Amino acid sequence: MYVLKKKNKKPSIDICHNIWKEASCCILKNALLHKKNNETSYCANAYLEAGNIAKKYDKLEAIKHIEEAVNMYATIGRFSNCGKCEKNIAEIYEDLYDYDNASKYYKKAAYYFEMDEYSKSIYTQCIVKYAELNSQYNHEYEDAISIFEKEAEKALKSTLLQYGARDYYIKAGILHIVIGDLVNAKISIDKYCMNDPRFLNSREKKFLDNIIDAVTEQNVEEFEEIVHEYDRITKLDNWKVHFLYKIKSKLSVEPNVELTADGNVDLT
Repeated sequence: MYVLKKKNKKPSIDICHNIWKEASCCILKNALLHKKNNETSYCANAYLEAGNIAKKYDKLEAIKHIEEAVNMYATIGRFSNCGKCEKNIAEIYEDLYDYDNASKYYKKAAYYFEMDEYSKSIYTQCIVKYAELNSQYNHEYEDAISIFEKEAEKALKSTLLQYGARDYYIKAGILHIVIGDLVNAKISIDKYCMNDPRFLNSREKKFLDNIIDAVTEQNVEEFEEIVHEYDRITKLDNWKVHFLYKIKSKLSVEPNVELTADGNVDLT
């Protein structure tokens, strides 16, 4: 006697996409009903839910639905919800490797979070993410420096966040060096020490000082040793690695740059 066994087949991607699309369509119909009845909050929730489902089969369609949710939430002053939606969209664009739009939506998210009294920490996350992406992919260094320095000053006012100021300062310092204005880089680092006396003897300040020395001397080997030694104890994140590589790449092509005793560039 033969026993027929039913094979467990996993549903194909196309079938799953169709199921998700049908679910999203049903929720969108629900959103329209809420809109017709002037139930703005429920309408926004439905658009957001439809968008989150749409992420599984069409990320651009998801963005369209989530933006509708933002519009709905904004009309009733739900700024924290607006910020969460904009952050959601920014993350979708990151998944699509569209860093230009990702940075724009992180900035939009920060804008909404700033208007909500209880979302200040998420504001910082978003505005810093904006600064990182905007500097890395759009080369907006000055804007990013300003953001990092402002966030460092804010962190210093908080007992819980004050030690995070060092990371903002090192990022701002790296960008000053990337710009190539070593004099201004030194002035900025001195300012960081005035704002936070603990920064004076920190590994972060020593690292920036050593990088400036290596760049001034156009010493690639010294630069590599400085970076390696710092990374051995404190792991460098991808953003810092990107810009440190950018600094290093200039060392082999630019002429020697020396500073005089008063900090000016020696052109002799």
